[in-house]
Amino acid sequence: MLKNATGSAWFPSALPVLFACLGLSGVACGLYSLPPLEEQKARILSNEIALQTLTSEAFLAAWGEPTYTHYESMQFFPVANGNYIPRFRVPLGESPPGWNDSIVSGQALFLGYADHGELLGFLEKQLVYREQMPAEQIHAIATQWKREELFKTRLEAPPARPPSP
Repeated sequence: MLKNATGSAWFPSALPVLFACLGLSGVACGLYSLPPLEEQKARILSNEIALQTLTSEAFLAAWGEPTYTHYESMQFFPVANGNYIPRFRVPLGESPPGWNDSIVSGQALFLGYADHGELLGFLEKQLVYREQMPAEQIHAIATQWKREELFKTRLEAPPARPPSP
C-alpha cells in the first residue's frame, strides 16, 4: 500500500476520486451507449425528443422517410440549452442567443420532416439540432440547400456515399 509523507495510507481515500474520473472520462469517450432503438422510437412517438439521446435511425423507424435529406460538412454553434445551431441558421456576422463561444464541426445529416414541422440535425448519428418550424420554412431551407449545391466545388461536395442514417 502507498503512504503519503505522514506515513498514512492514502489509496483507499483516493478510490472515490479515481472512480469519478474514470466515470467522467467514460462519458466523454462515449463508452455509455444510447438507449436501444425500440426505446428511442417509443420516445419519439411519445414526443419525448431529447438532444444527444436519439439517433437518425430511430427517427427513420418512427416517422419514416423525411421530406428532405441533406448531407453537408457543417459548423455548429452549441448554445446553453444543449442545441447545436447549424451555421446556415445563423445570420452572417451574428451569433445565436446563448452561444457558448465554441464551434463543433463534422459531417452532418439533416432530416426535414415537413409533415411534422421538424428540422433535425445529426452528428455521428446523434441528434444535436432540433428546430420546430412551419412546413413552408422547411421547404425554403431545402430550396436553399439545392441552390447552394449548384455552386459547390468537388472539394465541398458531400461524400459519394453518405453515411447510413
